[in-house]
Amino acid sequence: MTRTAYEETSVSVETSQAQIRKLLQKFGVERMRYTSLPSEALLEFVRMDKGKAIPYRITIRPKLKYGRNVDKDLDRAERQVWRVVMWWLKAKLEAIEFGLLEFEREMLPFMLISDSQGHTSTVGDVLPKHLEGALSPGEDPFQGVRPALPPGEET
Repeated sequence: MTRTAYEETSVSVETSQAQIRKLLQKFGVERMRYTSLPSEALLEFVRMDKGKAIPYRITIRPKLKYGRNVDKDLDRAERQVWRVVMWWLKAKLEAIEFGLLEFEREMLPFMLISDSQGHTSTVGDVLPKHLEGALSPGEDPFQGVRPALPPGEET
């Protein structure tokens, strides 16, 4: 049977969330909320940037494996989810701290926006749908620009 990342972690949810809090606080994050449901987990936070509060939401939908003891499996899955999120954020934030990436660009897909009716979504959820609707059938969204491939490998 194939195991998934961090499946056997014994690190508590509370420890992982405390580490996430410590990581994010270095980047102006003042408020955080964690939500764990059987089908998904949410990390929501507000970052202060130039005096403005910018909200973010990261949704995690884990691949769950249920065995005989569903409660035990859910506990394991919750520990696993928050451990993966902690390490993912740590890598991302270290790259930002080093100067390789910018916080705003790297976290843009998770920024919360609201429509005229007050419904909130992330940029990452809305932008692809908006781009699909903005294009005419058959229109090339990249306007002919393609990845630069080595000579002889063009497709």
